[in-house]
Amino acid sequence: MIRIKLRNILEYATPIIFIYIIVYLGWNAFHFFQSEILIGIVSSISIIHLFILFDKNIEKSYKSMIFLSFFILIIFIVFSFVKIFFYKEGKITTDIKISLLISLILYILIRVTYFMRIIYIKIYNPAFILITSFVFLSFLGSILLMLPASTVKRISFVDALFTSTSAVCVTGLVVLDTAKDFTYLGKVIILILVELGGLGILTITSFFSFFFRNGFSFKEAIFISNFLNTKTTSNVLSLAVKVVMFTLTVESIGTLLIYFSIRDKTIIETDSPLFFSIFHSISAFCNSGFSTLSKGLYSETVRFNYLLQFIVACLLILGGIGFHILFNFFTYIWFTIKKYFYRIFKDEYFRYPVHIVTLNTKIVVFTTFFLLFFGTIFYYVSEYYCSLSEHSSFYGKWMASFFSSATSRTAGFHVLNMSSLAPVTIFFTIFLMWIGASPASTGGGIKTSTFALALMNIVSLSKGKKRLEIQRKEISSESVRLAFSIIILSLIVIYISILMIIILDPKKDILSISFEVFSAFSTAGLSLGITSNLSNGSKLVLICLMLLGRIGVFNVMIGLLRNHRINYHYCYRYPIGDILIN
Repeated sequence: MIRIKLRNILEYATPIIFIYIIVYLGWNAFHFFQSEILIGIVSSISIIHLFILFDKNIEKSYKSMIFLSFFILIIFIVFSFVKIFFYKEGKITTDIKISLLISLILYILIRVTYFMRIIYIKIYNPAFILITSFVFLSFLGSILLMLPASTVKRISFVDALFTSTSAVCVTGLVVLDTAKDFTYLGKVIILILVELGGLGILTITSFFSFFFRNGFSFKEAIFISNFLNTKTTSNVLSLAVKVVMFTLTVESIGTLLIYFSIRDKTIIETDSPLFFSIFHSISAFCNSGFSTLSKGLYSETVRFNYLLQFIVACLLILGGIGFHILFNFFTYIWFTIKKYFYRIFKDEYFRYPVHIVTLNTKIVVFTTFFLLFFGTIFYYVSEYYCSLSEHSSFYGKWMASFFSSATSRTAGFHVLNMSSLAPVTIFFTIFLMWIGASPASTGGGIKTSTFALALMNIVSLSKGKKRLEIQRKEISSESVRLAFSIIILSLIVIYISILMIIILDPKKDILSISFEVFSAFSTAGLSLGITSNLSNGSKLVLICLMLLGRIGVFNVMIGLLRNHRINYHYCYRYPIGDILIN
C-alpha cells in the first residue's frame, strides 16, 4: 500500500519537477531556487525510487524504468557530494548545479519514454504520433525560448514559435539574430531542439526504451519501425541505439575537427571556441543551418576558412545521406576488411553475404554524388564573376562551390553573398532545395530516391516498357506511385503557400517569396533576406511549411485519412476504366 502511494507521488512529482526546471532556468534569481533545495529534490526522488525497487509485485517494464531512473539520479548525487565534501570544502559550485539539473532532465526524459510506450499501445497510429511529437516539441521550444533568461530582450510568441519550429524541423530559417538576440541558455535550448528534431524525439525515446525493454511487444516493434523507416521489426531498438550512438560519435569527432580548424580562437565573437565547435558540429550533422555567428559561415572571421568549410560540408553530407545508407556502407567496408584479413593472415577465402550493398544504397549514393558533382561545377561557372569573385584563390573558389552545392540540399549554411547571386543560380538552388537529402536522414525535401525513381520511370516509359527495372530488379509499382504522389503533393503545397504569402505580403518580390517557400518546405534554411521582414501571417505559413516538410506531406495525409484498423483483402477487382492521357 505504501509503495502504491509512492508511485502516485512520482506521477504527480514529474510535471511539478518539469515546471520547476523551466522556472529555475527562466527566473533563477528567486530565493526558492537555491542549490540546497535542488539537492533535496534529487535526493528525495532517489529515496522514493529505492523503496519502489523493493516491491516484487510491480511489472518488469516499470521496474526497469525505476531502476534506470534511480541509477541516473544516484550517479549525479554521488558526484555532487564528492565535489562538495572532498574538493570544494562544503561549497556548492556552478558545475554541481548543472549536474543536478542534467540529472532531473534525464529523469524526465526517461519518464516521458515510459509514457510514450503507453501511448504506443493505446493509440496505434504511427503517423499521428509522429506529427504530434513535432508539433508538441515546437510549442514547448517556443515557451522555453520566451523565458527571460533565454533572450537578451523580450520577443514575440510568433518569433519564438518560428525559431523553435525552425530548430525542431532542422531548417535554419531565422527571424532573429541567434548570436545577439539569444543568451547562452537560449542558444543551448536551440541546440537541444536541433538535436531532438534531427534524430526525432521518437528515436530518442526508443533509445531509452532499449534499457527497459522487458515486456516490449510486437506491436511496439511495428510502431517504432515506422519511425526509423525500416520494414523489419527485428532489432528495431538496437537500430535506434545505433542511430543515437553513431550520431553522438560523429558529432564528437566533428567538434574536435572544427575546434582545431579555428586558427585564431579569438575570432568567434562572444562564444567560447569549444561551444562554437559543439554548436556547429551538431547543427551541421543535423542539417539545421543554425549558427552562433550573426552572418553564419559568411561572417568575415570564417568566410575564408576553407578547412572549416570542408569539415562542415562532410558533416552535413553524412547527416543527409541517411542512416541506413551509412550502416550498409560500413557493413560493406567491414566485410571487405574481413575478406583481406582472412586471405592474408589465414590463407582462407571469406565469402561475402549475397547483395551486401542494396539497390537503395546504390541509387542514393549515385544520385547524391551526381548532384554534388554537377552542382559544384554549376556554382563555379555561374558565380565565377559574381559572388565567387571575393575568393581570390583557385582552391577557394572550388571549395566555396562545393560547399554551396552540398549545403543547398537542406543544410542552410552559406558562404556566398546570397544577395548577389545570379538569377540562374537562384533557380538552380531552388531545384537542389526541392530535391533535398535522402530518406531516413536528418534532411528534408522530396528526397534523392524519390527524384531518381521518378526520373528513371519517365525514361522507362519513354522506351515503351511497362515495368521499371533497375539492375535486373523490378521496382514495385507502389514505390513508383508513392514517388510521383510525393512530387505532386510537394508542388501543390508549395504553390498554395506562395500564393498565400503573395496575398499577405504583396510588396515582396515573387522570386524571393518562391525561394523562401521552397527553402521552408525542404527545410533548407537558405534565404534571400526577407524572412525577418515578413508579416506574422506569412511567418505562420512558413511554420506550417517547415513542419510539413520535416514530417512529410504524405505522412500527414496518412495520419489524417488512413484507417489503421485491420483491413481484410477481399478477392475482387473493379472493371478497368481507360482514361486518355497525352
